Amino acid sequence: MSGRPSALPVIALLAVVALGHVMLFPRVGDLDGFYHIGHALAYLEGSILDPSLPWATYSIIGDYGADLWWGFHVLLLPFAALGDVAVGLRLAAVALTLGLGLTVFGVLGRHGVPLAGVWAALFLVAVPNIFFRHLMVRPHVVSLAASIALLSVLVRGRWWQVALLSALIAWVHLSLFWIAPSLAVAYAIARVVATVTVGRERPDTGVPIRLALPAAVLGTVAGWLMRPEPLATASLLNVQLVQLFVLKATDAPLTFSQELAPIGFLELVRTTWLFAAAWIGVIVVTAYEAARGGLSRLGQSRATFLVAGLLVSTTFLALALLSARRAMEQWVSFGFLSIALLAGLSSRTPSSEALPPSDVTTPTAFRRVVRTGGAVVVVAYLAWGAWRHSLNARLVAYPADSLREAAEFLESASEPGDLVFHARWDNFGPLFAYNRTNRYLGGMDPIFQFAHDARTYWEFFYLSADVTTEWTCDAYPCTEGIATDTHQALTDHFGARWVLVEPRRNPRLSLYLLNDPRFELALETQREAVFEIVPRNVIDQDRP
Repeated sequence: MSGRPSALPVIALLAVVALGHVMLFPRVGDLDGFYHIGHALAYLEGSILDPSLPWATYSIIGDYGADLWWGFHVLLLPFAALGDVAVGLRLAAVALTLGLGLTVFGVLGRHGVPLAGVWAALFLVAVPNIFFRHLMVRPHVVSLAASIALLSVLVRGRWWQVALLSALIAWVHLSLFWIAPSLAVAYAIARVVATVTVGRERPDTGVPIRLALPAAVLGTVAGWLMRPEPLATASLLNVQLVQLFVLKATDAPLTFSQELAPIGFLELVRTTWLFAAAWIGVIVVTAYEAARGGLSRLGQSRATFLVAGLLVSTTFLALALLSARRAMEQWVSFGFLSIALLAGLSSRTPSSEALPPSDVTTPTAFRRVVRTGGAVVVVAYLAWGAWRHSLNARLVAYPADSLREAAEFLESASEPGDLVFHARWDNFGPLFAYNRTNRYLGGMDPIFQFAHDARTYWEFFYLSADVTTEWTCDAYPCTEGIATDTHQALTDHFGARWVLVEPRRNPRLSLYLLNDPRFELALETQREAVFEIVPRNVIDQDRP
């Protein structure tokens, strides 16, 4: 009987992970996962040391022959080896979510937070939209877990642990190479604040400030170099970060995913209202306690962890509002760690003698009412979160067999190496996962297409956005470029043999292809259509 209560927090964590994926079944979180497991399959079929992606034409990913997410794809090899894309995706997603939850559980536990499993379960569901992202097969789940562990070992650990975790972040998710040094800087600031307000602990468990940043930088460089083609990968990184940031500052209507756009303030409040209120409350309480010396109850290491979490989360909130909404993951994650630390440690106070005088005189009945009211609010919030998650699973998630029928048809009906022009850039992942006989456009983010050749990117853009059908243009606005007949552009400029469209997403282009005799409908499924492009020499022969 005595062991049962200690197991319940872990059961709560496992239940949240299981329930999240069960509610998502039979769909998957997003389309990027198809690309990642497809690249792992390519490594299994070829060489793990060959990161080239010849399937991605008209993209610098194909030009440079490098893999930004090489470490993540290596981690996916066991799931790719299962031989079934859908099964591999689902099992990988469960493993990633569980790994993140267990990391939070371990971090909170090592910092003395009671019921760490319950807090870890609440961490996952703190914001429904962020919970949905925790269910995806994407490298951010691993890099987030490593970042949380990194902050923990900065506060209680050794410099070599900092270096190892920094290397893991860069090895798995090089686009976030700056995370580890940034955490080291935030730790240094928080450690100074905690030392001034709380005093030094004996023994001192934190990494010395003089070693924290060098260890993070050393590990990051090591994680970058521990991959094939590190210099080419750095070139890709420059495009994904620097060139993308520059282009986002222009008025060009680029077809990038919504996660790269800033989140509006009203949307932020609407989707994170309870978490945001709790986070603000922790900031206020922390500032008040720091001013009156109340943080001394936490000790230097925990106070450092608390302040660092608030610094990091505040920075990422600013990034989400000003640059890219995907920074909300770190805002919510590091903000929640601070909430759990302060609330969890406060709740375990053994007696009234350990509390500040103001807390001792608080009427017991009043505190009981506050706790009951808080519990009601949390339960209501969890119910609302479950409803929001069900909406995401129904409206935002994707079928696990996305484009499978079309990909398998193309593999059997086409010649090896035939290029498939797909009207949406995110079609690449499923096509690549299910068919590595053909070649495709892009290869993940559209910025890679743009960097390869702006002219062919704009020709793709007009058709992809359903702006034009009979013709397309190689510049934006079109008055600054040259308009070309669609059939000519597809055959002469892209060298395409097939066209794949989703009529729901491209109704105008689909109707045009259906009515133009230069395109023959080869396959029509419930969600997509495949057209074969009639070669020009065949068209010329048919003319009288």
